[in-house]
Amino acid sequence: MRQARGLVPYAAVAGLIVGATVITLVVTTLSPTATAPAATTPTPTATATVAARPTTDLSASGRLAYWRTEANGDYVLWLANADNSRRRSVAKADAQTVARTKWSADGAAVAYVESGVRLVAVRVDGGTTTYTLAPDLRSDGYRIVDHRFSPSGGRIAVTVQRQTGSQSDVYVSGPGNGWTRLTTTEDVLAADWISEEELLVQTTGGIVGRLRAAGRDQLRPLTGMNAATPIIGDDGRVYFLAGRVSGFAGAQETLVFAASASVWSTTIDGEDLRREQSLDPDSFRLDGQWPGGFLLHRGTNPAQVAFSKGIVELPTNAGLIERLSVSADRHFAIGLAGGNLVRVDITSAGAPGSAVVLLGSVTQGDAWFPHAAALARITPSKADVPTARFVFALGGHLWTMGSDGVPSLLRAGNQNSQTLRRFSTIAVPQWSPSGDRVLTVESLAPGASAFQLIAVTIDRAGQVKRYSAPSSIGRLPTWSPDGTQISLVALPAADGDPVVLSSDLSILLIEAASSTTKATIPGREAYWTKAGVLVLSNGSWRVGDRARDAQSIEVWSGSQKRELTTVAKLTADPRAQWPSATASRGVTQTSVLTASPDGGHFAVHITLLDQTSSVRTFAVVRARDGNASAIVAGDTVNDEAWASAGRFVGYTLGSPQQVGVRQRAVVRDAETGDVVLEQDGRFAGWSPDGAWIYIARSDGLYAMRLGGGQAVRFSPYGVVVSATKP
Repeated sequence: MRQARGLVPYAAVAGLIVGATVITLVVTTLSPTATAPAATTPTPTATATVAARPTTDLSASGRLAYWRTEANGDYVLWLANADNSRRRSVAKADAQTVARTKWSADGAAVAYVESGVRLVAVRVDGGTTTYTLAPDLRSDGYRIVDHRFSPSGGRIAVTVQRQTGSQSDVYVSGPGNGWTRLTTTEDVLAADWISEEELLVQTTGGIVGRLRAAGRDQLRPLTGMNAATPIIGDDGRVYFLAGRVSGFAGAQETLVFAASASVWSTTIDGEDLRREQSLDPDSFRLDGQWPGGFLLHRGTNPAQVAFSKGIVELPTNAGLIERLSVSADRHFAIGLAGGNLVRVDITSAGAPGSAVVLLGSVTQGDAWFPHAAALARITPSKADVPTARFVFALGGHLWTMGSDGVPSLLRAGNQNSQTLRRFSTIAVPQWSPSGDRVLTVESLAPGASAFQLIAVTIDRAGQVKRYSAPSSIGRLPTWSPDGTQISLVALPAADGDPVVLSSDLSILLIEAASSTTKATIPGREAYWTKAGVLVLSNGSWRVGDRARDAQSIEVWSGSQKRELTTVAKLTADPRAQWPSATASRGVTQTSVLTASPDGGHFAVHITLLDQTSSVRTFAVVRARDGNASAIVAGDTVNDEAWASAGRFVGYTLGSPQQVGVRQRAVVRDAETGDVVLEQDGRFAGWSPDGAWIYIARSDGLYAMRLGGGQAVRFSPYGVVVSATKP
């Protein structure tokens, strides 16, 4: 049986982005006899007492838990049937310290948080167990902000949030077996239990996934979408919001929202993805199911809303409804509204009636209903795709994956309690030519600007090497063809936007093993090829208009350079549709230089900005004559990548932010400029031999032969990847 969502009053939230807040997930055991587990490390401890009262059975069809201040001033926890019959008091506490009262999944116990540092679990038969955060965690500012009972009611998952700092831990315990740390990602929140050994979780970085209650960092995302607030539905499917995810930390809990979102569902295996319902552009959190729709919270508004083919108006006659739990037969719901415990009957059409007050002057209420459903599972068939090893970024972390589509965490975006490191979402991590290491960038330090990035290499075992340039580096570091060096763009010490724009920059060629700088080349971007290092020159600075002119693309071999083409030549091409009348008054931005491995072809973005408009140009250029074989004007181009052999470049045409525009994965012949392949989805990369392309779609990652044929799905993660040999 699965517990319905709780009726805890919606906490007001502060405007603090969760990137500066950390999450701890602790799992412990509540035995049927309320025996306290032994703590073998400085982690939460438990003490148990058993009240001397007879066992009183409650209804198996619905139960209530709520707090009331009695006439004598006592703040008392009451348990009762769904109609408030056969009620009895089971605990007393300070009204100012109690939060997050919830039933267990089997309806046999209730737990609540006291003063943020203790979790008190009270069984229906009167047994009480208290779990207390260890002194070192309390002194470091950690607080329990949420908890979830396992399906049997014998284990409790606890989300612990540090008010300041960046430490987080995940632990699991068994009776007398001590504690085992589960995660190091510093951004996990428990959402539900999948089984006694596995949790459904979300992260503040937009991952919805499964977490094994054993081992270390055994987190497996369910989807590659930017997702939040997962729930397990009555049909055994996982429902979640997909949209622009953001998180906020409040006094009592961490809230994660999705804006401009839709409700999606999938099996617990990440299969059979379905779009269930679109919402409006506001920020939402998914709470539960409503007949024919869903229950949500809009932003930080305490009032709950229902969607079922549009807004369903919940009754307000007893006050604003803060949270509802729907009965197993879906004929009624019970919730909190303005300090009242209310019942709302539901018509066969899914419309709510007026709220009927069951009891007034209550707080911290929760309703339990039995919800039994087998988890929806689909075992994917083995896909006939080339064997490869992939690396990709998702939710602020780096992951590796084989052709079986099963990911593992390579490196977490947060490294330790002192240093916050988030991976850049601009540059896709790149395998070395030999496939033994990954090259990517990390934030220089907490609070660093978007310019302040440090190059890092990570081997397959997760060992990290950081390259400390004289200042920091620009985006898109690249490998030399033999994998012995990397190229970085060094930035000036003062790295604000105006300074970077006006300063002449330099390319550093660094020996990968020793971190020794082997050469310095003037330029703003670089891309290493077998023909040499292609460089976007600094050009000249036009002070009055704060713009750069006379930029060119050069190839450097040792200390010798050769000009391949100029920005002026490319924008003079009629296909660029460059507005010559405004070009002299506008600001030209040239960026994202990429090239084929042999250096025979390259591509670059050129954008003109003036006071009223912008013109985008993506040029694919032949190195031998400096002429563009193809120019894509006026469209958004992203995700460029070159085949390991040959002259083909792939890219994504269109952006998710462009309303009504579908993304298309495009491959061009860089010599002729012809489009040789175009498919729905995002261009996600090349197979190691360059014979296949990868396409990212909402429901997963696909492989397709360059020569055509059917796209084959082999992973539920529709993300851009870098591939190497297994």
